[in-house]
Amino acid sequence: MTDPLTLARDLAGSGDLPGAASAYDRAYARGFEVTDERRDLLDRLAVEEHGIRFRYVPAGTFLMGSTDGDPDESPVHPVTLGAYWLAETPMTWAAYCDLMGWEPPPIGTPPEPGFHLYEQNKIRLQYCELETPMVSVGWQDAEELCARLSTADVRYSLPSEAEWEKAARGGLAGRRYPWGDDPPTPDRCDFDRFAEFSIRAPDTFPPNGYGLYAMSGTVWEWTSDWYDSMSYAGSAGGGEERVLRGGSWSDCADAVTVSFRMSRGSRSWRDAAWGDHFAPNIGFRLCRKAEAGA
Repeated sequence: MTDPLTLARDLAGSGDLPGAASAYDRAYARGFEVTDERRDLLDRLAVEEHGIRFRYVPAGTFLMGSTDGDPDESPVHPVTLGAYWLAETPMTWAAYCDLMGWEPPPIGTPPEPGFHLYEQNKIRLQYCELETPMVSVGWQDAEELCARLSTADVRYSLPSEAEWEKAARGGLAGRRYPWGDDPPTPDRCDFDRFAEFSIRAPDTFPPNGYGLYAMSGTVWEWTSDWYDSMSYAGSAGGGEERVLRGGSWSDCADAVTVSFRMSRGSRSWRDAAWGDHFAPNIGFRLCRKAEAGA
């Protein structure tokens, strides 16, 4: 039987780059020395659209969950996914405003609905940096951007919980963090800085095996799934809150693992009852799926 590394090289040589990427993933998980070859191939499969770089996550099966975390992280179970792309970093203020077409309106002209999410957001004013991840954003607002960008050939969405976790693992099997099992440190991710109340740029830290930045810490990231504490054990799913993943600049080490799960209501700034309850540590990143050749 052909080993996955030989298969990956054969597929790459024949021009089947997606197939090669999946084979390299299997080789990487089994401990083959493929870092440079794999990175070069994934770089070739990356896509840049709407001013955002999307990193390729190969099709395949991975083990989701953890036996060392909270009860809702178990049991560990295999999940098979098709290929997709995930934004290299969380959405920034600058990118969101550009993609939504938001500009300050002429004096005396009412602003476009939603502009005040940017204009009046105290969190943004405190950070004073448009290139930092967008925070204090609701699930529905992220979904609105996805719908705005999607076409017949290319669909944008929030990642599912499984898509997020596979991407965060970067091809490493059974590890706690995107870089392995070593505990987080200030040079690995942005975490445990509640007293400082600030966000560091995602590319301050090394990327994971898929070339993704800030999959641990920085900001919590919305997923498309409803939260169900028993979903891994076979519950039918559903609920009132959406799953958040990744932990943030304000959280401790246990919350920035690749398997830790949190949830929050999926309201929008349009919901007056939501008031000022948006959190200064919740953001999102885009997931991209495309038809062949798109």
